[in-house]
Amino acid sequence: MVHTGGVEPTADQVRDELDRILASEAFANADRLSRFLRFIVERTLAGEGDRLKEYAVGVGVFERNEQYDPRVDSIVRVEAGRLRAKIDEYYRTHDGADPIVIRLPKGGYAPVFELRPGPGLESHPVAARQPDTPNRRRLALALGVAAIFVAALVAWRAGVWRAAEPATPVATIAVLPFEVFSTDPDQQLLAARLTDGVTSDLARLGTLGVVSRTSALQFAGARRPIREVAKALGADLVLEASVEANGEVVRVSGRLVDAAIDRKIWVEDFVGRTSDLRDLQRRIAAATAAAAARRARPKS
Repeated sequence: MVHTGGVEPTADQVRDELDRILASEAFANADRLSRFLRFIVERTLAGEGDRLKEYAVGVGVFERNEQYDPRVDSIVRVEAGRLRAKIDEYYRTHDGADPIVIRLPKGGYAPVFELRPGPGLESHPVAARQPDTPNRRRLALALGVAAIFVAALVAWRAGVWRAAEPATPVATIAVLPFEVFSTDPDQQLLAARLTDGVTSDLARLGTLGVVSRTSALQFAGARRPIREVAKALGADLVLEASVEANGEVVRVSGRLVDAAIDRKIWVEDFVGRTSDLRDLQRRIAAATAAAAARRARPKS
């Protein structure tokens, strides 16, 4: 996660701040900028901030096709400038009330997350740095190794080193086979690859329990109530999606359904390229997990 300062904000803190920003008056009638900000924040939280190049944003946010050339079409640069202005407008009107600050530095598209100082997090002045010499570096290295050894010994004697308990998933999700409205075998194979990839990436994230691909596969093409399907699979949430391929461009429409109420709670469209399905499935998995976490987060 890109951040500044000595304390790193958590993903939940960043998403809470993102929700506050997007619900504000500054973003009330800025749907495209809201989509832009959510896209770059979620990608950065997923560890992909270094991949937020102009082309990726143009395709992923502004639905440019495979002929998109950032040198000719400046939409990403123009909208990034507008987005920075909107973010600045939001923070000007909130006067330091938010615990987290989201910035979009000039010259890039990866946001920065800052945790504002609060009680117990006061900033401390940094002492003037002494000249760095070979002897000083060797002394610092030796002291560092000694400190690590002592800390390891204390931890071992205290019994700290034991297997950590796995985090409890916020919910269990079933990824149903992605639909493709074509008899073309290549498109059907593409949909199957995306289904498998998104299922695997959701499992890697570790925030959700994920029904196995084999179990979900039995409901391919089945026209049964989602509540019934979810009950059979032991799932709280169900991810449905449809895939459309046009040359190198792939469009996926994802829908997250809460099985308990049999209602869609999140819908989002994704655009990618057949040459980089890994990127596309990661984005779908990250956005799905974020939507599920927001749904499962207890109301304060």
